[in-house]
Amino acid sequence: MKNFLKRFLLLLGVFVLSVAGTSLLLNSETTDDRSDMNDPVLPEIMVRYGNELANLMYGYRIRMQADFTRDSVTPLDSSKTLELVINPYDTGVDSLSYEIRTSDGNIVLENRKIKNLGKEDNFLTAKIQVESSLRLSQEYSLQITLDTQVGEVYYYTRVVSRSRLNVEQYVNFARSFYEKCMDKTTSEDLINYMEPEGSNLTTNYANISIHSSMAQVSWGLMKPKLVRKGIPVIKDINETTASISVEYQISAKDDLGNTDYHNVTDFYRMRYTDTRIMLLDFYRSANQIFFPDKGNITDEGLLLGIRQRDVTYMLNDEISVVAFVQEGDLWSYEPDDGKMVRIFSFRRDAGSDSRDNRVEHDIKIIRVSNEGDVDFVLSGYMNRGPHEGLSGICAYHYNRDQNVVEEKVFIPSTESFEFLQNDLGILSYVSPANQLFLLFAKKLYQVDIDQGEYKVLEGAISPETFVVSDTSSHAAWLVGEGEDAGKIKMIDFDKETTRLLEPAEGEELCVIGFMNEDLIYGKVRKEDILTDLDSHVKAGMYVMQIEDYEGNVKKTYSQQGLFIMDPVIRGTLMEFSLAAKGRESYIFVRKDNIMNNTKAAANQVSVEMTSISRMGMQVRLTFEEAPKAELPLVVYAKMRSTDAETYIALDTEIPEENAYYVYALGGLDSIYMDPAKAIIRADETVGVVLNRNQQYIWERGNRKERIQLSLEDVPRIFQTGVWDRQALSDGLGDQGTLIDLSGCTLDQILYELSAQRAVVAKVSRTASVVIVGYDPYNTYIYYPDTGETKPMGIDDSTELFASAGNVFMTFIEPVTY
Repeated sequence: MKNFLKRFLLLLGVFVLSVAGTSLLLNSETTDDRSDMNDPVLPEIMVRYGNELANLMYGYRIRMQADFTRDSVTPLDSSKTLELVINPYDTGVDSLSYEIRTSDGNIVLENRKIKNLGKEDNFLTAKIQVESSLRLSQEYSLQITLDTQVGEVYYYTRVVSRSRLNVEQYVNFARSFYEKCMDKTTSEDLINYMEPEGSNLTTNYANISIHSSMAQVSWGLMKPKLVRKGIPVIKDINETTASISVEYQISAKDDLGNTDYHNVTDFYRMRYTDTRIMLLDFYRSANQIFFPDKGNITDEGLLLGIRQRDVTYMLNDEISVVAFVQEGDLWSYEPDDGKMVRIFSFRRDAGSDSRDNRVEHDIKIIRVSNEGDVDFVLSGYMNRGPHEGLSGICAYHYNRDQNVVEEKVFIPSTESFEFLQNDLGILSYVSPANQLFLLFAKKLYQVDIDQGEYKVLEGAISPETFVVSDTSSHAAWLVGEGEDAGKIKMIDFDKETTRLLEPAEGEELCVIGFMNEDLIYGKVRKEDILTDLDSHVKAGMYVMQIEDYEGNVKKTYSQQGLFIMDPVIRGTLMEFSLAAKGRESYIFVRKDNIMNNTKAAANQVSVEMTSISRMGMQVRLTFEEAPKAELPLVVYAKMRSTDAETYIALDTEIPEENAYYVYALGGLDSIYMDPAKAIIRADETVGVVLNRNQQYIWERGNRKERIQLSLEDVPRIFQTGVWDRQALSDGLGDQGTLIDLSGCTLDQILYELSAQRAVVAKVSRTASVVIVGYDPYNTYIYYPDTGETKPMGIDDSTELFASAGNVFMTFIEPVTY
């Protein structure tokens, strides 16, 4: 009996321990919620032109705003046929449908579904025959929908119908150019396309242009290998020129024998002739994909390699951890022990393809704690993971002790990355209390990350008058409406408090910006607001003040008898003009500046350029003290999966407005409310200007050699030469919308004539004429008082209009479908 009892107790103990052990094991397996990001699953789409593939399109999981998605332009020839090539990877595709919409996306002109897709090697194919009548040189939105095993996936491009475009030749040139650069022998074929200037002894491969030497364009001593081919993407194309960008990946060995990988973007602007393609502009940027090896840590600091110099980085208070962003990845580095943590990356370490390697997102570091935790905001296109195929904003927290990244909130958007970047470039900040502040669609949002709720703190904010401090913890703006209109409102995001600055009687306030955490603003007396005969308003500030959030004035600046104009802040330096007041305008006197030397927030790290023989110029984060560890200890953070719903949908519909978009060097360059400023910027950057209806307001290089408008094609109100804005606008009626291009040069204005738009131009303070044509030697001017049209030499007319202030008015025709 005793032996039985002993055996029973022993077996019972083993059973209990087994159950406990199994339970512990199961619990440990189910509670470890850290994992790698899911692989991408969405297919890609390309357009075939002859034997060339172009316009690689990535998928979206939700419908996007058509007027805020312009990743590529897909030209249609007279046949109006498009051949699509689909790379499904491992995802099943059942069918394809498409919609052609007006440029704003509001009206569907054509939609069809294609059920039977062709097969070609590992690809699927489909042909689209456009039946709708499309206006020449007018962009339309093309939405392609794939019905896949993971649901509907949407793809976007712009279609434009134009003649004599030579698309296949342009695409072939761009592809063959970068491929020939990989070999010194074949690169000799490209010598005649280059326009080298100077003799740079050291090459910066992050910035190569048409003016670089052929040796530099063909990668010098790097001897790169092509790792991933690029698919040319058409950015703009017309009867005269085409702009194409190509993204590809190369590898090369550094001086220590380590293999480095670089993402490269080439931009080509070309003109087709009967004999050959002319290369008008060429730019190349190369950015190294950071991977720590034995050559990264030097006595001077951390070598980041070939990249742009504008490194996004942040130190903690103890200067023990620095976080930095490189080529879409977020890293942290601890100089004392050499620990390197890749906190966030869409890039896969094995089996990577163009989908996870795409850098259409931005990372903003919010704070780095003394413990090494990092808060950051990710915005843009989500390459993979739980939000794959969405555009939006995501707030994350990295816990160093657990080596895990936790998603705090995700806010989807229907804007593509370049528009989203333009919005969020002003403000995206997370306070210590887990409050996310965003300026989005002219509204200031406060998002409670923990509660999953949001509120609009203020609306109708003009981005031009909204400024943010260096740390983004303070902001200020000019209130545009309501009882506080005309006042400056300041906000402390950490304390969640605001204060108002009120103008004195007979004065107005101007928001200028921040220097560190101190606000700079100006005061204008109403009698100093001048309006000239052309209704252009200029205001000179008689005094400028710098003060902190508590209201302590740090500096007051004024100059007796002079007014402050056009201030520009560059870090700790503010430059501005001083002008004297005239009868109708201000007259420039001299330049001046204010410098703030108190920025030394323990500037223990600086960005420097260093030269390495084989790899050329490289970027280094330089430390005041040499890192203690010579070899890096590399750690890869995991993602924490969560069952909590982190989605928050904001009301982010962009208000209707007459905005002008400058596209240059393959992407959205800037947005202006003033069309003249947009044209000037596009001329500087060799770009184009479109309005919100995606009408071409101006194009660099696409101008007819000569044109002369018939008076019958000139709106009757323009034939009068009247200068009154309201009269011109009212007289146009439904013939078009008046646009003021004052400040542009005659050479820039001639594009409007080429686009069949007459231009009213000032020739004196009280007289104006109508420009109705030009040729290589003359402009043709219509004189309303005599009813005559006469030629005037280009040089003489340029001088005439410049002497009158380059004051021009034209119009944009209405969109008709």
